[in-house]
Amino acid sequence: MTFRKPLFVLAAMAGLGLVAACDQTSPANPEPTPGPIAQDNALNGTYNLLESNCGDAASDKSLVIDGNKFIFPGASCTVANSEQQVNRTRVTLSCDGTPGGNRVVDLQLRPGVLRLTENSLTLTYHQCSKAAASSDALVGQTL
Repeated sequence: MTFRKPLFVLAAMAGLGLVAACDQTSPANPEPTPGPIAQDNALNGTYNLLESNCGDAASDKSLVIDGNKFIFPGASCTVANSEQQVNRTRVTLSCDGTPGGNRVVDLQLRPGVLRLTENSLTLTYHQCSKAAASSDALVGQTL
């Protein structure tokens, strides 16, 4: 048993030496990776029914879309479901505020405008600004 004890001590010292050697080297700095990038046809951004009101923070004709959030004047909605169709996307919104409850809207994105159809009413929103990606940075903003 006395023969094994020196081997155990040598093995333990060698292990400590490896740990100490690892502690002396600093880990490599990770390369920064970009965050999520929205597709060219992504909806993220601010909209207004009147293009001339794009800079008006108090406009009652605004719409802010950030990820799964749709913020209308007086109502905040979350996407509950979406279904891609031939020439539009049908979106079910769960809304708090006025009007509350579920709303089903059809969305069509065209250069510079977003057409939103609910029941038989179609509204054309002008794109005021576009967000690069969903980040909740636009939530709470009205333009």
